[in-house]
Amino acid sequence: MSTEDTAPQPGDRLYQHVKRKQWGLAVLTWERDGKRAFQFEDGELRVFAEAFYKLLQEVETPPEQAARLMAKLGRQGGLGKGDGKSEERLLTAAEQVQVFLEQFPDGFEGAEWKSEHRGEGASRRLKRHRDGAADSAREQLSKEALDELIAAGDHGEVLKRMIDVVHGSDLVTRAQAEPVATATASPELSAGLRDLLYGSGDFEARFDEYCRLLLEAGRKQISWPLASAVQALVQPEAHVAVRPTVLSKQAQWAYPRLRYSTKPEGKVYTRILTMARTVRDALAKAGQPPKDMLDVYDFMLVTLRPAAVKILDEVRRRAELMGDHEESAAGEGDGEADELPPDDAELDEADADDDADADDESDEDEADEDEADEDDDPAQAAG
Repeated sequence: MSTEDTAPQPGDRLYQHVKRKQWGLAVLTWERDGKRAFQFEDGELRVFAEAFYKLLQEVETPPEQAARLMAKLGRQGGLGKGDGKSEERLLTAAEQVQVFLEQFPDGFEGAEWKSEHRGEGASRRLKRHRDGAADSAREQLSKEALDELIAAGDHGEVLKRMIDVVHGSDLVTRAQAEPVATATASPELSAGLRDLLYGSGDFEARFDEYCRLLLEAGRKQISWPLASAVQALVQPEAHVAVRPTVLSKQAQWAYPRLRYSTKPEGKVYTRILTMARTVRDALAKAGQPPKDMLDVYDFMLVTLRPAAVKILDEVRRRAELMGDHEESAAGEGDGEADELPPDDAELDEADADDDADADDESDEDEADEDEADEDDDPAQAAG
């Protein structure tokens, strides 16, 4: 099911009043009974009747800036309070990087990361070891190797190599790999694989055709991990593997309005790849440049998995304590306390466009699956 075109949700995008730009940007905090409430940068929560919705227009800002502002305004507007349906506090890039460094203090260049995720120095290659999997994929599915096999009509060997590559990492589970494992070899599938990896022209169209051929050859619905794994391993500098369970959380700052489909589609893959590149660039800016998009993929997993929630809570607790200390120091001798955001019950009609106040309302968070990496099924030894 596609989530491409959805109605505005509380806290998911930024708005500006076309006639009151001095109010600053705003987020939607709740909607019901023909009314919408918006929290503005000037500290006011304003309620609008449906006739005035057109005055609030969406504003495009850089993803990380948008995420920070949406998180701030969401907290001011009371998102997640009052109804037992806690709206998740939006993740920021800085928080995610800190969660990563709490687990791997030396970052991507550290021995711990290289050993655990890249397989450096390992006596045998495990499925989670990216270097060995990528090296094997590049060797087996190189342009020269595919051209030679296709020219010889050895489409069975092409399929066998696809299966070896897919089974050689933990990017795809055995169940997810079944459409390839049970597929029928054909010239069309071989050509589709080669075109996906080395063809020219629009990649979205090549991706869609590859997915169609996989579906036709395996006669089973294909998943995002399967549709994205081969190119992520053969060309890890350019492509990213897709793990649906982390998409919504990662999009909070890296692509706040990401809408994706459960069915693999080229146009959606392009958006996910754009999000992954945003993460890569943010990591580089933070002094933690990843080796390739496989590092970006694993960064998302280790920082967004359920086990990282406690680490994130501690990171936020320390940041809040430091913020409280700085505010206390800055406020000495000021004589005036900062004005708190108004509660719903204290709202007055601040403008002719405003309407009556109401209770806060927010959507229920989407639950993430907890998929543990399977390392007990090692691939062949590296080399």
